[in-house]
Amino acid sequence: MGSLWLSSGNSLDQFGEILPTTTPTPSAAMVRYRRRRCIIYGAAAVAATCAASPAAVMTMQSLVKQGAPSLAALTVGLLLYAFSAEGSSVPILLVFFGAQTGMNLYVKTVLSQLVLDEDQGLRGVPIGFLMTAIQQLVAFLAFCCFLAFGRLVGSPYEVRKLTSTRERVAVLCFSAAFALNIGLNNFSQTMLSLSVNLIIRSCLPLSTAVAELALGSLAQRPPLTGLQWALMLAGVLGTVCVSCVKGAAQDVDSAEFSPLGLFCAVLSICAGALNMVLAGILGTSIKLNPLDSTFYMAVPAGLIMILFSFVEHPVHSWQDFPAVTDWAIVQEVLSRYPWAMLPVVTSGVFAFVYNCLQYALVQKLSATHAAFAGSFNMAATIAFSLCLGYEQIPDGWHGRLFLLAIAGNIAAFTAFNVLRY
Repeated sequence: MGSLWLSSGNSLDQFGEILPTTTPTPSAAMVRYRRRRCIIYGAAAVAATCAASPAAVMTMQSLVKQGAPSLAALTVGLLLYAFSAEGSSVPILLVFFGAQTGMNLYVKTVLSQLVLDEDQGLRGVPIGFLMTAIQQLVAFLAFCCFLAFGRLVGSPYEVRKLTSTRERVAVLCFSAAFALNIGLNNFSQTMLSLSVNLIIRSCLPLSTAVAELALGSLAQRPPLTGLQWALMLAGVLGTVCVSCVKGAAQDVDSAEFSPLGLFCAVLSICAGALNMVLAGILGTSIKLNPLDSTFYMAVPAGLIMILFSFVEHPVHSWQDFPAVTDWAIVQEVLSRYPWAMLPVVTSGVFAFVYNCLQYALVQKLSATHAAFAGSFNMAATIAFSLCLGYEQIPDGWHGRLFLLAIAGNIAAFTAFNVLRY
């Protein structure tokens, strides 16, 4: 899951990520307030999981089991953060790890692993576009509940107002880019293994750099060095190796590898690159935080994805099933196992909390820590996907090359991030 936020207190680097800037030292009261707010975000994610489980135990049991390592890291991190000294990075890294890996595994489980009909081989709810729409609309409703609760307790939140036509048009453009980024990524996850999907997503810095060269750097950022370009190209080479090995080891159009899924994943990072470039533009002129972003962008993004949900597409995770639309899949799921839609709906709440939590945590990490944490979390998510049975390592030398290419990709982009800062 990509996040829906723009910087409000920090600057954005040339790939749309948050960079710390020099700001006045906050008061002790403000520090305590921010800490409590961050804890509430994380506690809400845990509470939502626990509240959803009794409603459909059989449906949520698999999700809780698959997400146990991430949920444990998230819980321990929140407890340590509540009682640790100010400035300690270990609790923040634990929460960041639990939230990021957990969200990736959760979405993958819902889209392609959740058992609907074992006898007929129906697994997952492969509605990538419609799921993205549901996530955005549910996130908007969650934000409305947040606003109502704030007014109820006498601490209302004031949404930043857009003051010009230029700002409104820019926000709509950002909503479209974000919708395509996340929607195509979720759609590709129904046809690709999690490792291939994440490795392709790791190439976002290169696609962003190319997009900035094509569009022109409006923020006048320093150009990349030759070594940085070389590292990004090395990372992409690792991605190509992973994709080729996985494709050679799997049947064409299987649930773990599909040319269409590969194509959509690449389109997703192209949309993500445009998303990042626009984020750099908006971050310096509009400065929307995750709450304001949800208020203005969730509904347009959701409506765009609803249009895509009427497009017929193959369903590789459902054996011998014809090409259908997302709406037809939902009707089939409701007729067979209605409770399977529960985790789809709750994913919108999790996405809203995750975006706010990620925004709060990244601001507390140094740029280097954030870069290393992101690379480590991706490696851990791939390891979890292999250990939890989401996918299999190819046999023989294919498996060794597969693991070596993943390690090379992660190492190359980690080194790139270190040099960038």
